Amino acid sequence: MDANQMLFYETLRFFIGPMMKLRLRLKIDGQKNVPDNTGAVIVCNHRSTLDPMILAYSVRNRYINFGAEPWSWKIPGYAQLHEWAGAFPLTLPGGTGSNDGFDRGIELLGDNEIVGIFPEGDDTILDPGKSDKIRGFDTEFAKLALEVRVPVIPCSVIGISERRLPTVPGPLIDKFIKHSGIGSGYSPVIYKRARCRIGVPLDFGDLYDRPVNKALLDLVVSKIRQIVIKLYNGEDLDRFLTGETPFDFAYERVGKS
Repeated sequence: MDANQMLFYETLRFFIGPMMKLRLRLKIDGQKNVPDNTGAVIVCNHRSTLDPMILAYSVRNRYINFGAEPWSWKIPGYAQLHEWAGAFPLTLPGGTGSNDGFDRGIELLGDNEIVGIFPEGDDTILDPGKSDKIRGFDTEFAKLALEVRVPVIPCSVIGISERRLPTVPGPLIDKFIKHSGIGSGYSPVIYKRARCRIGVPLDFGDLYDRPVNKALLDLVVSKIRQIVIKLYNGEDLDRFLTGETPFDFAYERVGKS
């Protein structure tokens, strides 16, 4: 992230962050879990367009370079906003091969920066469904972390209460977004109150030395998703939020969610 992007990021934090915190009565747990100097991949559930701003405000000691779906760069004004904020286009799902933005993610992590990814993709934004449902995760974040040998920081944004904004007719946004969930229109979710939990960094240990294949990616993704659900539900916080109970990611089971 360059100096101009940092300035824009700080401006958003300074002017929008406090108002958002007051309006949402935002509670933040685990701010000290983000390392000050080393690279990491932040992984979070995604339900509202407010999630990136909540996460950016909650992580106060670092700047997050968010990987954003390429279609969002086609929406008027969004491409410039993404660029100013240090975001980069990242195609999901990732599978086992590279795609748009993967090399940029590798570069950022190699420079000890923080990369933020919402591995549910656009499904829960464009077709939110039930508020307590965290959907399947795509694999790109796991491939990045394994490639650069950096930890993953699981996070969860919990909308304690929410509402829907008026529906935008499907034909108005169909030329920018191709998704089965918006045929009848798009009704964004806005939180009335929210909480952000930032988990302890998860080092993959011996998994870094294994060949990156579908089996390994599925294992990592499954465990990370279970941990995000734990944070969302407020379970096993001694293992995944405070770190009071050690957790060996490579060899221990997360447990039932």
